[in-house]
Amino acid sequence: MGGGEPGGRREDGAAARPDALHVIILGSGGGPLESNITSLLVRSVASGWRRGSVVSVDAGVQLSAIKKILKKSQPPELGETEEHSLPHTLTTGPFAGLEVPYKKPLANAGHILYSLVDTWLITHPHLDHISGFVVNTAGLPGTRPKKLAGLPSTITALKRNVFNNVIWPNLSDEENGAGLITYMRLVEGGSLALGEGESKGYLEVNDGLAIKIVSVSHGHCIEHHNHRGSGSAPSGYGRQGSVDFTHFGPISVGMGSNIGMLSPRGGGRTGSISGPGTPYGESVQCVYDSSAYFIRDITTGREILVFGDVEPDSISLLPRNSKVWCESALKIISGNLAAIFIECSYDDSQSEDRLFGHLQPRFVDEEMRSLAKEVIATREYQRRSTQASSANSDRRHSGDLKSLADKKRKRHGSDVGAMLVRRKTSEQSPSAITGPTSNPANQLLSRLQTEESISPRSNRVPLDSRTQPSAVSDDSPRLSAPTSGLSLSSAHSPIVTDSPHIATPTAELSLGDIEMSGPVTPQSHVSPVATALHSREGTADVDSELKIDTSTDNDLPLRGLKVVIIHVKDKLNDGPSVAETVREQLNGYETESRTGVEYIVSYPGQSLYL
Repeated sequence: MGGGEPGGRREDGAAARPDALHVIILGSGGGPLESNITSLLVRSVASGWRRGSVVSVDAGVQLSAIKKILKKSQPPELGETEEHSLPHTLTTGPFAGLEVPYKKPLANAGHILYSLVDTWLITHPHLDHISGFVVNTAGLPGTRPKKLAGLPSTITALKRNVFNNVIWPNLSDEENGAGLITYMRLVEGGSLALGEGESKGYLEVNDGLAIKIVSVSHGHCIEHHNHRGSGSAPSGYGRQGSVDFTHFGPISVGMGSNIGMLSPRGGGRTGSISGPGTPYGESVQCVYDSSAYFIRDITTGREILVFGDVEPDSISLLPRNSKVWCESALKIISGNLAAIFIECSYDDSQSEDRLFGHLQPRFVDEEMRSLAKEVIATREYQRRSTQASSANSDRRHSGDLKSLADKKRKRHGSDVGAMLVRRKTSEQSPSAITGPTSNPANQLLSRLQTEESISPRSNRVPLDSRTQPSAVSDDSPRLSAPTSGLSLSSAHSPIVTDSPHIATPTAELSLGDIEMSGPVTPQSHVSPVATALHSREGTADVDSELKIDTSTDNDLPLRGLKVVIIHVKDKLNDGPSVAETVREQLNGYETESRTGVEYIVSYPGQSLYL
């Protein structure tokens, strides 16, 4: 679903899955209009409108946006007639079903923000993602602290540069603060100690929702200073993606400026970073950390993926989107990933050297095609794994039948042998038979039983022979490695091998396994297949290969996935709306790429049931 009301049917007439997640867009823009900057409210539909049931993803705008929504949806005579007496349950608008206690929209907005919202998930500490929260803390009630969550580097930036008793009072519960805010430093990629199965690594933030955070890149800094960021750290999951440089002194004010965020092709200067293992003053590339959140409905397993500001992998000095797509592919195949919220700050008229770590339609399409390839390759891996498991089962079944026949022959031989032994021993004196081990018949039977104990499974086929083509029947499917296009093959074919044991979807079932080059862990997420896909010559073959088997809508790899565009920047001129231009350009790319996604350009006050 993607409409403003829950329930309904799909466009193809089939019954839609029950809505699990509800998203309200408070701010859809990326500036410069300060009344419309990034902020989303998310709740589990099953949790209703209970206290603490809502989380906010970023907080560029808060109270003013909620007030504006309520002003349109509240009955004008609220609290003045018997029909609309207080408390009153709203029947229209994004907050339909919510019981409001006050007459004025602003008072009810405060009730929503301070009673229903308990946790703020911050993608990165730029002002257009935090300003609403910071200013609104002036009205925070003192009943219990609000949770402010993010990467450790994000929390450090907020603590040292915002809630520092200089820019804003220290309202946190650290360093003798007021105690109205408590920081939550999230583990990059999710904590392995949390959750089981598909929810492994997810942290429950309320009774209905669990989250997992992953870091992404948001341009690089051209300032020369001791600066937080990723530097040249590995791009896999793990804490190395978010380095905390608290002990190196205050962070330069250049951190929060978009002017310092340039795409590498713009020819800007390299940044400077000094951190653990890096000599002081040594100049290295300083990549600015942003993040993306997987938000999971605990009841149904349905998820959405919400990005902060992000740049395309193709021009990033530290490409990290691929690991997000690798994990997303499994969720798409299972039908659990309902929507991706991703920024598209500019239309395609913006020059590449002035993207400042953001996306435009051609790069959004590029990222969606990367995701589509991950889905295609993962499905192929699952198909091969199923075939390999079936082939192994058939071989084991054949081996069991052969073993049974051998046992029958051996038992027949042992019976004949025992009979002959009994004839011979019957002529001997009974006193000669002193025990079981001295009985020739028992010795013979013992030897035969020892031979039988050697199971055909004990004689394992060497790995090299199991990976040879000769071990596969002629009708077994194989994929040859084309010189161009989508390559899903490997020198080590996964078709004939032991049935793989998949421990967790995010740990072992990844695109690296399609190459059967070893399990891909969160620390080594970059898949060989993804590397091969992105290293092909030209883009014509990429597009052509992607369209294979997409003659019908049912074959589209991302069919049913909604991609909600956020963070569109206004141009402040009389020209066409940037949001509308972005929509047209994205739909144009989708016509060519045929990934199957549905693009939705968000707007303030929009309500999405997913």
